[in-house]
Amino acid sequence: MDPNLIADALRHDIETRALPPDTVLRQEILATRFGVSRQPVRQALDRLLAEGLVVRRSDRGLAVAGLTAEDARELAALRVLVEGEALRLSLPRLDARALRRAERLAEDLVEEENPAAIEELDVAFHAALYGACGSARLLRLIDGLRREGRRAYAAQPKGSAFRAALAGQHETILAACRAGDIAAATAALAAHLQAVPPPGDTGDDR
Repeated sequence: MDPNLIADALRHDIETRALPPDTVLRQEILATRFGVSRQPVRQALDRLLAEGLVVRRSDRGLAVAGLTAEDARELAALRVLVEGEALRLSLPRLDARALRRAERLAEDLVEEENPAAIEELDVAFHAALYGACGSARLLRLIDGLRREGRRAYAAQPKGSAFRAALAGQHETILAACRAGDIAAATAALAAHLQAVPPPGDTGDDR
């Protein structure tokens, strides 16, 4: 099996918490799971190590990285800078079709209850707004930051206060984009990316 496919499978397990933080990743067990030798498993783990999804332990083994509150704040601050720049570059070039797509995705997000579908719709919503930024490298950077932050991803129950607040934030971003107001759009995006769920709530569909 291609190491990239193994990395993709493990990345999905980490991001969906099938492999929660601090889970030790043993090469021999993973090799048995995927029906391969240790070599492609080692290569896959090296990719995840480079992405920050896996960390090296004091015994030189590997484990799923945790996401502390400080990590979450740092990621949010980085996303504000990077995604704000993408939106700033993209907004003057956004056409009516892209805005309509973002609007439809925002509407679908409100109604969706499946966690995987919510995540997919949310990623697509932001991608629709950033798509005209003209920088593939910037978009890859955004994707990488989202992947790292998504380790804390858990969908909010439909009708919850935080879920409603996020939907309202999406609408505020869209309203500023419709008006072509870059300052208002980036400010609304920053507030959205830094929104914190209430205590005891692990949701993060941003």
